[in-house]
Parts: sequence; C-alpha cells; structure tokens
Amino acid sequence: MTRASWRVRADMAEIDLKQRYAGHPSIFSIRLHHGGEFTKYPGRKYIKGNENFVDLLDIDKFSIHDLDDIVEYFDYVEDGKLMFYHFLMPLSSLDYGLYALASDQDVCHLAEYIPKHKLIDVYIEHRETNLTTYMMSPNPPKVRIEEIIES
Repeated sequence: MTRASWRVRADMAEIDLKQRYAGHPSIFSIRLHHGGEFTKYPGRKYIKGNENFVDLLDIDKFSIHDLDDIVEYFDYVEDGKLMFYHFLMPLSSLDYGLYALASDQDVCHLAEYIPKHKLIDVYIEHRETNLTTYMMSPNPPKVRIEEIIES
C-alpha cells in the first residue's frame, strides 16, 4: 500500500538526508515512533514502541491525511479508537519539545523546521493522551474578536 509520494525505509540504517535531499528544500523524512507510550515528566521517554523511517515526504504537499495513510500502512487503524500525533522540535527533549500534529496549522509549524532539519521525529499515542500539546497552540492568535454593543 506504499504510496508514490512516500516510502517506508526497508532497514533502520540512518542515512545522510541533507546530502540525499540536496536541491530539494521541501523533501524530508520522519522517524515514526509507534505502538508505545510516554512516561511521565520529567525525564519523559517513549517506551514499548517501534520505530520506522518514512522517506520522501514533501512538506509542500504533506497533511495529516498523509500521516493517517502511514499509520494505516502499519495497521494501527481501529474503528472508534483515537490516535494522537506529536512531532519533536529538532534538537530538543521529549520534556519540552513535543508539539501537536493534528491540524493544518500544526503542519505549518512543522514546516518551519524542514529546510534545516531533514529528519523529524513523530510520535503516536493510541486511545488517549496525557500530554498538553493538544491543548496549546504553537502560534497564539493574532486576531482579537470583541462584541460591540451599540447604545
């Protein structure tokens, strides 16, 4: 079921993505952490899970639907079961660098890192989340809406 726009790497060997994707600023890979769970803060870890590399993603075309397709490839889709996606800001820790990956706005936030960081860690939680990443926005609203009452 591998789609033409992305490929699951056959082995877990790390490769030089900056060299491989040279000249393609929008192409990136993810290291998908799936089937596990997060430990508590501080010193958060992702345990009991698996890792796979997914290559040849294009941030200009990437959406949450692509991540859904990747998750379906690994056969994690269950009717009525929620899944929560998070990405780790490059060069940060699981305690402070996790962000939600649930909307177009979240994908835009992820896109900021792609030109310099060609490998992004993405984590999946199944059924529930205890992280606050889904309750905070990486970009505070720039518009303020007020009700005007005319006298």
